[in-house]
Amino acid sequence: MADQRPEAPGGTTRTDHPAEHRVEVTERGSFSFARCDCGWFAPGRRSRDKSRRDAAEHLAEHGG
Repeated sequence: MADQRPEAPGGTTRTDHPAEHRVEVTERGSFSFARCDCGWFAPGRRSRDKSRRDAAEHLAEHGG
């Protein structure tokens, strides 16, 4: 499976794996996004509740 993590600043792919998962939900216009320090990210959602559920599911899967 190809690495689908976003690129880090400077054009390099993230290879660091923090021991702790810290997820944040941010807004851009009418969309919200969940993103984790480990490089995981969820698609943009119009529903902020769905973004928060995406984040909670990620934390539950990875013991964060």
